[in-house]
Amino acid sequence: MRSFIHRLLAGTSLTILLVTGVAAADTHPAVAPNQDFSSPMFILHAPASEGWHGFQQSARGIAFAKDGAQRGESYVAEVTLFSMPQMENNNLFVAYVKEQLEKDSPPERFDVLENDVQYTGERGYPCVKYHGVSNDRKARVSMFSRQTLRLEVVALYCEYPARVGTGFAVVYSHRGTIADEHFAADGASFIEGVQAPSAAHVPH
Repeated sequence: MRSFIHRLLAGTSLTILLVTGVAAADTHPAVAPNQDFSSPMFILHAPASEGWHGFQQSARGIAFAKDGAQRGESYVAEVTLFSMPQMENNNLFVAYVKEQLEKDSPPERFDVLENDVQYTGERGYPCVKYHGVSNDRKARVSMFSRQTLRLEVVALYCEYPARVGTGFAVVYSHRGTIADEHFAADGASFIEGVQAPSAAHVPH
């Protein structure tokens, strides 16, 4: 897999989401707080707060975006399916996630300030929790200008139940000049609201 998180910032169709929040708001439909987007693969709702827009939806996932109050400030909430190698144990899964995150944070662009990666089995299937904070030295704030902005991300990466070689990521991020005091609670709420069905009900 090419990228977990910073592909939202460079190199994909989602780039415009963080390049200019106005473009995302103007050209993509608004979604209601907690709007239901569930499918056979996931129980899934939009973030619980106001101001979110649907940015992209496909068989591989869904992404939501929201403008912040400050110039260049933006939020992204995303759920993505991805292919992954079969992991023989939990330590290898954690190491795999760490490796991918490092690839997504090239030092010429990102100053990594915090990088916490931990295994969790609380859902009943293997997952890795992530919390990261970095300074993005090349963040676009318009189509023609860049500046350094703080990027904070919380995410959960899991092996999809009963589907060998398939994983899913639930990612919530904020980029702006200062931290958002509600970020931790809002991110946890979005991640908790995304659930894979039990193994007995997984589509094949």
